Amino acid sequence: MTKKQLANRFSNKNPLRIVFAGELNLSMGSDRIFSYNFCNNLSKIDNVYAVLRNEYSESDVDVLILKKSFALEKLIEIRKSNKDLLIGIINPSDKKRGILENVDFAIVGSVEERAYYSKYLKCFIYPLIEHIPNSLIKSYEEREENLICYHGNKQHLEMLNPNIENALIKLVKEGYKFKAIYDFNSLGKIRKKFITHHVQWKKESWLEEISNASVGITPVSLFGGKLKEKLAKYIYLRNKDRNAFLFQYKNTINASRAFVFHQLKIPVVSEIGGSFHHIMGDQTAGHLCSSENSWYESLTFMCKNKAKAKAISEKAFMLMEKLYNPVVWCERFIEELRDWSISYKV
Repeated sequence: MTKKQLANRFSNKNPLRIVFAGELNLSMGSDRIFSYNFCNNLSKIDNVYAVLRNEYSESDVDVLILKKSFALEKLIEIRKSNKDLLIGIINPSDKKRGILENVDFAIVGSVEERAYYSKYLKCFIYPLIEHIPNSLIKSYEEREENLICYHGNKQHLEMLNPNIENALIKLVKEGYKFKAIYDFNSLGKIRKKFITHHVQWKKESWLEEISNASVGITPVSLFGGKLKEKLAKYIYLRNKDRNAFLFQYKNTINASRAFVFHQLKIPVVSEIGGSFHHIMGDQTAGHLCSSENSWYESLTFMCKNKAKAKAISEKAFMLMEKLYNPVVWCERFIEELRDWSISYKV
């Protein structure tokens, strides 16, 4: 394929044809955000034709974007039959190296994920931004008082840093409530003393469940136990500053769980970690914590100081609209894809 032919894909006369392939399950965050939302937002851009299809014809696609669970055997067939087709994978995993070796690029959700997977292939960022109607935003007068909320996977609560857990146990003893929204029907309930309300995650109701909270929390690190932590500190910090932070977190870390709270104008208290700093880099749009005392004080502050908590949530909401407009991120993706693909394929 010539440089001119590739350039025509992005020209004003020839709309870029992007197909997202694979059957979707909208209860899965990856399918809902990386496929459904991403495709819908791309279709709003001039000269871009984006569509979701279970099956597709190779003659009507310029860029093929696959679900992370796409079958390797089928991918290899597509690759052999059309070597010039640009193929991307959503939310990649190096547990299946065959996939990474047969695609041209990946769509990732954060700078941390891009930093990790860039050793394998070209990565483009599309932040995991949920579509949340403003009608779900409740006034502070409507919300339940002293209600701390978590939404996400079971793992982050099971492997919660003891500093966070101890602060939550103390708060619950003082009368605060803790709502955990996760899939316990499939995975079983979490045995943690601080959880006062277990709520099953459902596509139809999870946002409504979150909207009633006083404050949202977003754990970041994965605590593997005191022995493992002490061993890690001994190995890595033996001859270094013993006051240094030492974190362990997944290579797919992203700020999407905080985004949902921001979009619902719920103030956020988060663990220190990467992409979370983009909005909560100072105390005016959210609190970042590490010690047990900092967690306890920040959660108490958000619940007891409604006027200040409201100002914090409004600032975060404004920054979300400014920094994480999904259509702007789609435009950025198309521009970066165009510049890269011309030099990549020739």
